[in-house]
Amino acid sequence: MTGTVPRCTITRLRVHCFRNYAEATVHFGPGLNIIHGQNAQGKTNLLEAIATLALTRSPRATTTGDLLLWGHDEGLAEADIQRPPADVTLAARFQRDLASGRVTRTAIVDGKPRAARSVLGICPVVLFWPEDLALVRGGPEGRRRFLDVILAQTDPQAAAHMSRYRRVLEQRNALLHQLRAGGGGRDGLSGFTSELARHGAWLARARSRLVAALAPLAATALHDLSGRREHIALRYAPAHAAAIHDDLEEAEQALLDTLRVRGAEEISRGITLAGPHRDDVAIDLDDRAARGTASQGQQRSIVLACKLAEVRYLQDTAGVAPVILLDDVLSELDPGRRAQLLGLLAAGGHNQVFVTTAEPFPGVADFAEVMYHTVRAGVVTQDEHA
Repeated sequence: MTGTVPRCTITRLRVHCFRNYAEATVHFGPGLNIIHGQNAQGKTNLLEAIATLALTRSPRATTTGDLLLWGHDEGLAEADIQRPPADVTLAARFQRDLASGRVTRTAIVDGKPRAARSVLGICPVVLFWPEDLALVRGGPEGRRRFLDVILAQTDPQAAAHMSRYRRVLEQRNALLHQLRAGGGGRDGLSGFTSELARHGAWLARARSRLVAALAPLAATALHDLSGRREHIALRYAPAHAAAIHDDLEEAEQALLDTLRVRGAEEISRGITLAGPHRDDVAIDLDDRAARGTASQGQQRSIVLACKLAEVRYLQDTAGVAPVILLDDVLSELDPGRRAQLLGLLAAGGHNQVFVTTAEPFPGVADFAEVMYHTVRAGVVTQDEHA
């Protein structure tokens, strides 16, 4: 993370009827922001509000309604963002329809409603939750999500195809489920299959190119973390037999052929069996599959390397240093890796960093600017020291 780049920083966050917050306004510093408090007080909810604004959806909530303070029908998250070429205020308004009970979300930029997709990338963020430490040993859905969050913030075309792919996949699976149960007709299946192949080819190619770009960044980061003793290799691993084609027409046709060949099996199982929703990222450590051979400590170093690669990629692509959100991750790391991560983040000097913690931790002296915030039962106070 070298070179001089401007920061993207959040100077003010306001939440109203959001999770356990009735009303709170918090002012943040441009460097390290430590959000301290006991468990279940609302520390993570502040980071969730930031992530929801930046990504237009919560990385934690099952439904939008989960974000509302219990017993309330509307809520708000709002943040002032400093970044070139111009500062901006992002907001997300949540409103429950009293007839249906459904909660809708409206994205607002500088006081004006905007399409959610147009908000992506305004405030690039890197999320790091405790469950991300399972990136290596966990299932492929976590690794796909790792890629998709980056794409959503850096590639508007890929984000559009990703959104459309998910909608078509849901519709196609619903039809396959009906066909499996003996209902519905097959007339619509061909159309859904063609649409799925078209958007899936776009998404798979975008992911493949992203992995190729992240691979050398992750390798460099792991070298730094391991004293240049270990080497990591990343590659995109499609689930269907056809290889990834850089030519979109060839990629689309390959996926279309695979779906047609497996059509009868899909109907019998009631689900789509090929496409980027089943793809993976292969991670090798010293030329061996990391999932089966890396120790727990090595796996965590690989995860840190991938996250540092994400920071560097977003920085290079967006032209601004992204905001980094660390939700109680430091407590999950051993002291050595904790110190390495904080040291690398501090050495860059570019990023605004948010850390939630229930316990004090060393290493903050490496940061030029540190601000402390204490959270108790949905009330945030700024402290002079830890």
